[in-house]
Amino acid sequence: MKKIRLAIIGLGKLGRKCAEGIFADQATVLAGIVRRTGSPPAPWLKVPAVTHISELKEVDAALICIPPDAVMGIAKDLLQSRIPVVECARLHGEAFLRHKSEIHRVALLHRVPAVVGAGCDPGALSLFRSYFALLAPHGHTETSLHTGTSLHHTLAAAGIKGVRKALATELKSTGGTIQRYVYVELEPSADAAEVEYAIVNDPLFLDEQTLVFPVPSIAALEETNRGVLLERRTSPGEPGHSSFLLEARFDEAGLAARMMLAAARSLPALQAGAHSPLDLPPGALWGEQRPAAEKEWL
Repeated sequence: MKKIRLAIIGLGKLGRKCAEGIFADQATVLAGIVRRTGSPPAPWLKVPAVTHISELKEVDAALICIPPDAVMGIAKDLLQSRIPVVECARLHGEAFLRHKSEIHRVALLHRVPAVVGAGCDPGALSLFRSYFALLAPHGHTETSLHTGTSLHHTLAAAGIKGVRKALATELKSTGGTIQRYVYVELEPSADAAEVEYAIVNDPLFLDEQTLVFPVPSIAALEETNRGVLLERRTSPGEPGHSSFLLEARFDEAGLAARMMLAAARSLPALQAGAHSPLDLPPGALWGEQRPAAEKEWL
């Protein structure tokens, strides 16, 4: 399998996460880093660090990991050099469509592909919203970010027998009611079902719907600074009364990096022009790993 040689433009938090992802990925290899003049050294990378991509050899594509207001200029320079790009500028709605249209114009002119909006949001969360809407075409989608932490309920859950540590959060559902999500790190001998029963039936939790999730490490969970609740419900009167719910906590930069790597794996199969995540067949995101993915997930 020929690995895709990727350059990273920018070495902030996102760039570092992309580098970590490339090192762990079987389909890609890090060709080098493009950084501003005077940036501090990063010897842990063990790859060339340059100030212009022309100084790197054998670059198949570039991951743009810089602030959104600088993305367009860098993307145009790379495309003019006939280097495919993947970027994740935080743009939505009409602003995103204008951004994509301009990159599409330049990519077509120089006959190379580009993937735009391939981060966390837009990006991974956009795919979930789109799939939910396909399955429930007549309805409403609500996305709630930044899960709120309830200290009082956290302490109460941590006091339950068998709980080593706890983290209680509050989320408002589409209907306007409060839902409590309680993450618990259990003692080795604890029974998860008994702990869940004790928490749900504690007087402090009886006033609202409470869901309990055992996790390996509360400390690791607290380090992930993003929470999301994505909910899609059908319109009143629709047959079936379908509803879809995605609840997650994650490291935003890490998730964006994984989405960018998946988009990079799809580049060899793409025609010239700009493509959003919704333009990409899911199988293309796996690259040459597609047969194994199809066997496992279908």
